[in-house]
Amino acid sequence: MEEGIKGIAFFYNTFSELFLTKDYYYLNQLCENMTTSDYSEHALRILEHINSRRLPAELDFIDEVSLLERDYREVDKNQLIMSYEHLGYRLEEGYEPDHIGIELKFLALLCVEEDITKAYINQYRFIHNRLSWLRHLEDALKGKGLMALKDCLSFLTSFLRDHKAFLMKQLRIEPSH
Repeated sequence: MEEGIKGIAFFYNTFSELFLTKDYYYLNQLCENMTTSDYSEHALRILEHINSRRLPAELDFIDEVSLLERDYREVDKNQLIMSYEHLGYRLEEGYEPDHIGIELKFLALLCVEEDITKAYINQYRFIHNRLSWLRHLEDALKGKGLMALKDCLSFLTSFLRDHKAFLMKQLRIEPSH
């Protein structure tokens, strides 16, 4: 499996852990590794939030903002669960299928699918159909003054936008206007 694909899966899994378990250890590592990338501005901002202890402090208040897609738009939970199961992901007990952390964990798994064409198609569909609600979550975090978490989500949405553009190019999908 190609290193770039593993890196993308690690990226999404890192954010999944942040939102599911409030663990930012891997986020710190990820940002340190990305300080010279196209995402250096995001990475440096998040490292600053970690070093100033703002991010860890804000994680104590993350429950003040819903991390469930259904609170931002209509969601058919059963359809989402069936989609997960169809693609080989079994939802762990106690987790909601539309939680941002679960959705990102699923996306990370889609990134390591062995059939690259199938992987690209499923990643594109999931990003396109499921993750557009993150802009509303970003607004909610900003509204609560959780700027370190908003910056984390900003990093994630920038990466998702670029990943989607890459997938569209690979799959020869024309952008809709």
